[in-house]
Amino acid sequence: MMNNDKDPMHPDDLRNLLTFAVLAIAVWVLYDHFLLKPKMEQFTQAQEAQRLMQQEFPEVNGAAVKIPQTRDEIITHSARLKIESKHLFGSISLVGGRIDDVSLHDYYKSLKKRENVNLFSPMDSLHPRYTNFGWVSAAKEQAVPDKNTKWMIKDDHGQNILTPQTPITLYWENGTGLRFEQNITIDDGYLFKVTQRVLNQTDHNITIYPFSVMTQQGRPEDLYGSWIIHEGPIGYVDNKLIELSYKKIVDKKPLEILADKGWIALTERYWFTGLFPENQDGGKFRFLYARPDESTGQTQPRYQVDIMGQGQAIAPGNILENTTNIYVGPKKLSALESYGKKMGWEHIDLALDFGMYYFLTKPLFYLLHWLGDFAGNFGLGIIMLTFVVRIFVFPLANTSYRSFAALRKVAPQMKELREKYPDNKEKLQAGIVKLYEKEKVNPMAGCLPIIIQIPIFFALFKVLQISVEMRHAPFYGWINDLSAPDPTTIFNLFGLIPWSPPSMLMIGAWPCFMFVFMVLQKMMNPPPQDKMQKAMMNFMPFFITYILSQYAVGLVIYWTFSNGLSVLQQYIIMKSMGVEPHLFKSKEQKEMEKKITEGPAVHPELEMIEHDIEEALFGEDKDKKTEEEEKPVSRPKPKKSKKKKS
Repeated sequence: MMNNDKDPMHPDDLRNLLTFAVLAIAVWVLYDHFLLKPKMEQFTQAQEAQRLMQQEFPEVNGAAVKIPQTRDEIITHSARLKIESKHLFGSISLVGGRIDDVSLHDYYKSLKKRENVNLFSPMDSLHPRYTNFGWVSAAKEQAVPDKNTKWMIKDDHGQNILTPQTPITLYWENGTGLRFEQNITIDDGYLFKVTQRVLNQTDHNITIYPFSVMTQQGRPEDLYGSWIIHEGPIGYVDNKLIELSYKKIVDKKPLEILADKGWIALTERYWFTGLFPENQDGGKFRFLYARPDESTGQTQPRYQVDIMGQGQAIAPGNILENTTNIYVGPKKLSALESYGKKMGWEHIDLALDFGMYYFLTKPLFYLLHWLGDFAGNFGLGIIMLTFVVRIFVFPLANTSYRSFAALRKVAPQMKELREKYPDNKEKLQAGIVKLYEKEKVNPMAGCLPIIIQIPIFFALFKVLQISVEMRHAPFYGWINDLSAPDPTTIFNLFGLIPWSPPSMLMIGAWPCFMFVFMVLQKMMNPPPQDKMQKAMMNFMPFFITYILSQYAVGLVIYWTFSNGLSVLQQYIIMKSMGVEPHLFKSKEQKEMEKKITEGPAVHPELEMIEHDIEEALFGEDKDKKTEEEEKPVSRPKPKKSKKKKS
């Protein structure tokens, strides 16, 4: 006979475990909001203070300190080639041949639209990021272009501008028989193409290695700085996604990967700058970090991704070419996938951080953007998506709300049990379990569908965080940017009082609407049978409202309409089951809560789960049958002997 005696987890222990999990998540969110974000702000302020100090005191300990200059100062006082296209504008430095000045026509740093978003900035500026290309010679005596090389414009007419219709070729000769050229083109989107050429005019073979590099000095100006979204070096190399955040790469050794193909980039929340080698003949892909080094004049940490191609020999009179594509633009999935299909870039969609629920996030991303285009407003698209999601989860939500309504229906009997066993926890719990079984009520039937919906919520949360289309997208009323928190706050009566509260008190009108629906939904749910659960349920609307008030208002709008539809669905189900929904506490509810507070904590649902698991694993326990179910065993009758027929 199978022995099914075991030591199951006590309901109180399981309750404590669940409580610990909820509190751990709460601590994590609070750490991100109150500690991590202030540290990022302090870091930015410290950088600005250091810059101002260096301007005021250019010498420290007798050593000259390189003073960062503004982008405009550097661009104005250097030899440059202008860039102009439909979406991009900027310039190329003729010293070093660096693409180090690229801005976006269609995106601005703020809603005032006074300054365009800069994706590339020159060396020695406040937030440098640039890309350059070159060669490494196997023979040290052969000079190759470096960061100080002065490139010339081929067929220079004094009016040279890089446009989609007018490609530009730069050249430089090393004086010993090698001519280097860079043919640069730009399309009507966000793509540069740089074709490097080396002409061997010597009388012997030359072995040379092509490279392309992208460098970020210091952290980006508009770093989001949250664990929610990946920011920093990224690449898809050797059929693997490589993600090293600005924080993580500091503690990592330089990562080098030998691969036949791939791409490599630096990414932020909304922006993406990547290198895509066109010659898929193998090479070395590297992710590097370098600490500040005053001896070399490097005052900021350097984050770098680069690609070194295979060495090739050039015979006298021959030409060697190497082509690299550079994407500089927003993380628009449609644009990236269009280039990926056209150019053969593998898994370029991973430039967007879809997260662990990729299989849910990406379809929801497509759906939201289609709805936004259809409605003509991204906020209306979010509301329409809310209805679509609620229809999709309707069967699950229906199961939950029917279970909750059934629990509300048996509330009077539960109240009688608490009056009957005010101090006997064991009998009270056994009585509630028996009541549930008699009325065919399963309290866990309402929890499982909610748990199943959690990945959908996180996928939607991710979609709304990574959508550049939501950035600076207006909605109706006072909402001018769906990607920013609600700009109003209840603490100055939504602008009626002439006072600007600190950022931690910015709880706007939309979070307040969401709070109202959360409270209504809580009032319609059955009362928890445990003091700790009751305290948590009362606290959660305040906690979630405060946390979400600091996030994009687009997310709050989704959550508000989702809760509103949930309240409506639950109201209809309760009415159909003959349960009167009380949006405010009735006298019976108040008495029940009082008895829960004064009486023992019980967990009948855990006992029912344990019983179901035992029955599924070991079958029904025959030793627990009642005497009424047992039948008396009678003595078997003697068998009659049968004579064999002859």
